[in-house]
Amino acid sequence: MSKKTLILSLLGIFLLGAAVWWAVVGRKLSRSPLQLRGPSGSLTIAAAGDWLRSEPVSFGQTDPGFARVLESLKNASMGLTNLEVNLLDPKNVPPAEVPGMLRWPYGTIRQAEDLKKFGLNVISLANNRAMDYGPDGMRQTQQILEGAGLLHVGGGSDLQAARSPVDLGAAPRRIAVIAVTTSASSESRATNSNGEILGRPGLNAIRYSPDITVDSATFEILKKLPSTAPRGAGGDPNRLLISGTPIKRGEKTVVKFSPDERDVQELLEQVKSARSKCDVVVIMLHSHEPSNHSQAPADFVQILAHSLIDAGASLVVGSGPHQLRGIEVYDGGAILYSLGNFTADYRVTDSRASDVYDSGVDLYQVALGAAGTPQEYSAPRFEEPIWWESVVAIATYDRGKVKSLRLQPIDLGVDLPASQRGLPRIASPGRRDEILRRLTFLSKDLGTQIRVENDFGIIDVLP
Repeated sequence: MSKKTLILSLLGIFLLGAAVWWAVVGRKLSRSPLQLRGPSGSLTIAAAGDWLRSEPVSFGQTDPGFARVLESLKNASMGLTNLEVNLLDPKNVPPAEVPGMLRWPYGTIRQAEDLKKFGLNVISLANNRAMDYGPDGMRQTQQILEGAGLLHVGGGSDLQAARSPVDLGAAPRRIAVIAVTTSASSESRATNSNGEILGRPGLNAIRYSPDITVDSATFEILKKLPSTAPRGAGGDPNRLLISGTPIKRGEKTVVKFSPDERDVQELLEQVKSARSKCDVVVIMLHSHEPSNHSQAPADFVQILAHSLIDAGASLVVGSGPHQLRGIEVYDGGAILYSLGNFTADYRVTDSRASDVYDSGVDLYQVALGAAGTPQEYSAPRFEEPIWWESVVAIATYDRGKVKSLRLQPIDLGVDLPASQRGLPRIASPGRRDEILRRLTFLSKDLGTQIRVENDFGIIDVLP
């Protein structure tokens, strides 16, 4: 081998090694914990509802209510939201099956830039829309968010990546954020890699199954159905198996969701691990169950939220049903079951963009296989004010614990023509009072009191 060939070979090895180092180490360094805003002695976390928007935001408008929303978010140490659209390079958008036909909503780099301008720097992808354009759509979304300097969480190349938290700040304000969803199709859930066998890209999801008990009269009727297995599994006379779904005899008819125990346990272990390394752990939890029209979360979601607090989280930020649900103070932590919408453009949503979760179908019926086919789902209608009302929740911390929640009522133009709705602004006095009244009512059932102070709803979490 000549001297020149040797030098070129060594140079090639060096360049290859540098490329591998950047892929393995350098990329991690480039995504090192972001610095939080504000003085080092304080910590406030701003949580906003769902972001469902395809059109760029006009920040040059003169609406003072819009400017005040921006101010609230940017004054916080960090901001969170749930992204309900894929962000795509326009050159890589799959062609429509039929020319001119509306497709799944999607955004571009403009939406990533808008998120940053709002002061939202941690973006959850753990929701039923993140895989609308498949693994490539999620990958493009992640790359665009990273290019804008934003952190994403809840989706990844396999289950380990999807479950991994993101970190912000440094001690004593180091924060870990984990995102998870209960509303995910089986094909959108990430799976584990096993040695050389790569896992499936997708979401950090909690699976669940129906737990059905029926009264004796209903049990006897079901026994006569052609699809019923005789005497149920194992020959137990008080159990049936109908089209693969187990049914138990009981005093009354009750349908519950039972989460997968292994999924829950692995999530809780992730929370405990994050808490051992960080001062604060925040969970972003996306759940439509039992349906979008329910003002209360499913029982299993409330139990899961309690377990997350027990494992070390201090704040659970809920999204999913596109309307407000109640807030619960539990064992020194705060659970916001749904913040509704933060920005929404329903003009881009047609029946093709309405999956089982967004269509408003009763998810108990879906679990039982009694809700029809996806082709029968229709796009939801959003005339009622509840779809256009929300709050921005600001959690103030004291030594790693949530001290209080400040709830700023906003509306997305509920009193405007439908074509002009979608952007958040401070709610008018009348609308503000209505939002706080409804949120107070929903939270009272969860044992939480909200007082009104200087146009905000206030919840004292620490005694």
